Amino acid sequence: RSTLAPGDVVLCHDTGPLIHPALYHPGTVESYRHAYGKIARIRPGVVFVSNWSRDSFVSLYGSDFRFLTTIPLYVRSELFEGPAEPVDGLAPPFILTVGAFETRKNQTTALRAFRDGGFHRRGVRYVLCGSRGAGHEEIVELARTVPGVRILDYVPDAELRWLYGNAEAFLLPSLLEGFGMPALEAAYMGLLPIVSAGSALVEAVDGVCFEVPPGDPAAIANAIDAALARSPAEKAATANRLRTMAAAFTKARFLSRWRDLLMSNGTGGAAERTGNRKPTSA
Repeated sequence: RSTLAPGDVVLCHDTGPLIHPALYHPGTVESYRHAYGKIARIRPGVVFVSNWSRDSFVSLYGSDFRFLTTIPLYVRSELFEGPAEPVDGLAPPFILTVGAFETRKNQTTALRAFRDGGFHRRGVRYVLCGSRGAGHEEIVELARTVPGVRILDYVPDAELRWLYGNAEAFLLPSLLEGFGMPALEAAYMGLLPIVSAGSALVEAVDGVCFEVPPGDPAAIANAIDAALARSPAEKAATANRLRTMAAAFTKARFLSRWRDLLMSNGTGGAAERTGNRKPTSA
């Protein structure tokens, strides 16, 4: 509904409804087509939250825009400040998924991997928490049939801190992500992410993760097994790498990159205009 001019800057989180329309409501797909069609006609500057989203955009509309650049999101560090409160009736070891219950998050495949891997018989539980989204009925119905699974709704920050701090691994074999904030939050807490190969989730944690094919429950089960089999020393080393990496995703760096872009009148550099350069740290 808004007016768009060539001198404007558009923030693009993802192109999901355009590249995977079957995962979204038809009305959402139509809205995206209308909005992105306008962007494609006007060719303004575009900022992306990940290189994955930028590359997806370029595959649809090319790179002939005023500029195309990536400014990653930042960790909400205040989430991890304060006391941690255990979730009633839950004790380690457990695998954790944080994210809306949606078809695109692929929790059904993760649940089948946990079930087929027989982890419950080894005393391991699987905890999933998040809001209810499109397709949540199928996810919840399957979860009720899998022993050792605990479904939580929205949890307060104190409980979320405890979940991130006590899980054995973070699991999200999502079919589509524009950035991957839950995986970055897990990394900030030193929790090993198990995520979809080649996705924005891998980019969000700078490749410090286990990559799995999202449609393969057996491969996901193998990754869970490998995560559980790590020695204390291996867990500590990985946790240190993850925390160091995630600590760089600060609000100050995020604001600095936006400030630099806007102070240059949003023109972007030659490298950003082609969309081929991975931005360096501010």
